[in-house]
Amino acid sequence: MLFTDNDDLVREEREGYLFRAQNDYTSKRLWVFDYRVKDYAAFADHLERHARAKGFSKIIIPTREADAAEMAAVGFVSEARAEGFFRGETAYFLARYLRPERRESRLLNEELETLAEIQRQPQKTPGAPDPDFELRPATTADIPELAALFGAVFRSYPTPIDDPEYLALAMRLGTLFQVALKDGRIVGATAAEADPGQQHAEMTDCATHPDFRGRGLASHLLAALEKVCVARSYRCLWSLSRAGSYGMNLVFHRLGYRHGGILINNAHIGGRFEDLHLWVKYPA
Repeated sequence: MLFTDNDDLVREEREGYLFRAQNDYTSKRLWVFDYRVKDYAAFADHLERHARAKGFSKIIIPTREADAAEMAAVGFVSEARAEGFFRGETAYFLARYLRPERRESRLLNEELETLAEIQRQPQKTPGAPDPDFELRPATTADIPELAALFGAVFRSYPTPIDDPEYLALAMRLGTLFQVALKDGRIVGATAAEADPGQQHAEMTDCATHPDFRGRGLASHLLAALEKVCVARSYRCLWSLSRAGSYGMNLVFHRLGYRHGGILINNAHIGGRFEDLHLWVKYPA
């Protein structure tokens, strides 16, 4: 995770627990990404007090299997799981809702029907990339065009990927970007945000210019990034995809990702809260 402001990052160490988390003001959520806990009740109470003070309505925490039952006993519910997330061990994505409306998805039944249709499709390896497009790793020289592409595709997003300074920071900290070009112009991009300590990488920031959708760019960009991640020994590849996006979810299914669950109203993207499908791949 990347932080562009001191208030984005929370670090707390108290008797019975310690954690690091992200204050996500866009999505009104507290995302706990690292923790150690002995007193689960005190830990849960502190997270809720902090989240309420910030005006957030959801807490989410990828939890080790050894802690999942204890966290459930203090009010967290399991929404998804990712094998291999913690250096080869399974993570359970647990949530706590602070407002009843945040846990209610009006589109869930429709999204589940669409997911079932997607999962009936065959999984397959992408063919050769379209020769009309150039695919390559992004460089710092691409940042202005990348920011413009992300800004054109997403009306709102949990991270400021339309900000050139944010993208420059992401690259400095090791996020990998892959781009697709048509006649020298960037028309598609995706990223892998890696955690070397836990040996996982989030495949994220998938964007294709509206004029070039349906050409298979996302599949080829992701496949290229996967090869880099596997070469660096990342043991878990995962992604959160908008549940209402048939195309992107089909891409992950076809690339061999397993559906790990649905995070309800998890992120503010495209101007509203959206459910996110968790997709997971555990390279051999």
